[in-house]
Amino acid sequence: MSAAAAHRKGMTTTAKPRVQPGVPAGGEFTAYAHQDPSITLAGFKAAEKAFSFRPGTRVFTGHEFGTVSEAGRDKNRNVTLNLDSGGQLFLKDDRLVPWDAHLDRVMPATSYDPDPETTEIDKDHADRALRMSLVRMRNALDSVSRTGSTYYHGIALGEAEVAASLMSADADPEMIRTARDEQLMLGLPVGPDHEELSPTAIKKRSAAPLTSLRARRLSRYFASRAIELQDHLGSIPQNDWEDSDWAKQGAVHSYSKAAVNFANGVRPGDNQYHEERFTRLLLEGENNEDTVIGETFDDTQW
Repeated sequence: MSAAAAHRKGMTTTAKPRVQPGVPAGGEFTAYAHQDPSITLAGFKAAEKAFSFRPGTRVFTGHEFGTVSEAGRDKNRNVTLNLDSGGQLFLKDDRLVPWDAHLDRVMPATSYDPDPETTEIDKDHADRALRMSLVRMRNALDSVSRTGSTYYHGIALGEAEVAASLMSADADPEMIRTARDEQLMLGLPVGPDHEELSPTAIKKRSAAPLTSLRARRLSRYFASRAIELQDHLGSIPQNDWEDSDWAKQGAVHSYSKAAVNFANGVRPGDNQYHEERFTRLLLEGENNEDTVIGETFDDTQW
């Protein structure tokens, strides 16, 4: 279960975290009731050595994100955690989830890596990708209001999901989809929030830090989303499509563009050639994410 689901289900609160000796209450250690994580990793105990909570390990606590401090884990399996929001927690290791390990399970990266030597993606490129998705979402919503076509609604939904994925460096699939719905609500032509989609407001939007690993995770994620919907659409003659199917077709369009763009490291430029190759593979019934992405960028296959 993802973090978003955990919050909706409501996790049992436990005693306040222990505070290390010599640290005053309300000081550098957080002093609120802590929630246990509901996310579990299959075979976690058996693979404990791989998740040894070394200093710098990214973890999720059931309440928020943080990193293991330089103190690491002591002999009693207690871990000192630096919270993203500030302060620290001192917790047993079974109350923490190593986040990269969780993402490896629910959001694995594509094997295609166009630039293995690069680990960080230029922030300007990530910001541009975010803003372009918001522009496409806004334009698609405008098209919905003009035409009533559910195809454009699907594009808007897909672009909102792409934008949501760029707003967090940590979000898992369910977190992304929750944030997608929040972004889509900005498109409603009522209330002050609608102004957040004005050209001026979009230009001010900034993406979260984007690593090449994260981009490869997102590429495979959006490829899987496109494949899932295309499998459904391919089983129905197009003449029999209903409004919901046309919405799915619009979402496939957005997911496909995103899968190619992330696989390409969100570099500025025209991806149309590779997007057409990606789409052709989907139409031919290819349903393995790594194969679709790999052959999209493998010129020897075409």
